Amino acid sequence: MSGQTVFPGQDGRRPCFRGVLFDLDGTLLDTAEGVLASVQYTIETMGYPSLPDEILRAFIGPPVKQSLIRAYGIGEEEAQRATQVFRGRYKDHDLFRAVPYPGIPELLKRLRSNGFHIGVATLKREDYAISLLEHFGIAALCDSICGSDFDSKMSKCDVILKCLQKLQLAAHDAVLIGDTASDGEGARLAGVPFIAVTYGFGPVDCEGWNPFQPLFTADSADAIGRFLLPEPADPARL
Repeated sequence: MSGQTVFPGQDGRRPCFRGVLFDLDGTLLDTAEGVLASVQYTIETMGYPSLPDEILRAFIGPPVKQSLIRAYGIGEEEAQRATQVFRGRYKDHDLFRAVPYPGIPELLKRLRSNGFHIGVATLKREDYAISLLEHFGIAALCDSICGSDFDSKMSKCDVILKCLQKLQLAAHDAVLIGDTASDGEGARLAGVPFIAVTYGFGPVDCEGWNPFQPLFTADSADAIGRFLLPEPADPARL
């Protein structure tokens, strides 16, 4: 299934945007291998009990400190120590254990050639996000890359609003594309329309996204392009 479209209003017309904001983990890049390797290293180093796979996968995307607190019920000070273990391992060993999802670079090039402003709004620490996107040649295709602060105090809504400000766009002029409930909720709080993807780390079907009322759900970069970009002219009709 390539996607489900829900257009607002009664006329059914496709909305027009000037900017497209992308989440990073699970939307632009599959970062699971590197993030989970560093999470496992942190768990072993801190002497924590192992976690089931479904809880481990929830570490991908949100700030790791918040995930550690949620998973183990530890306090702020201990969570900060564990986060430092994670950061040291991730930055030096596992950061680039990732891969762009199929068609993502091509999609970004097509969006730019059609006049869209491209932003990245991620809860990954901003310096990590920039390094990753530079490594894979994606940073050059973006007009703004916004990530979380060093202390992981920013919410998804905060990052989205920061990105909009840098791009000089109003909320209604942009759309956020993301793969988790955090993205859907952040978009709602920021007043930004939302496109959900089912190939990342969140809901894998349209029904799972119903609570967030996305404009569209896409199972690939190609589906995103078909939704956002005008269809090429049919030479037979010219």
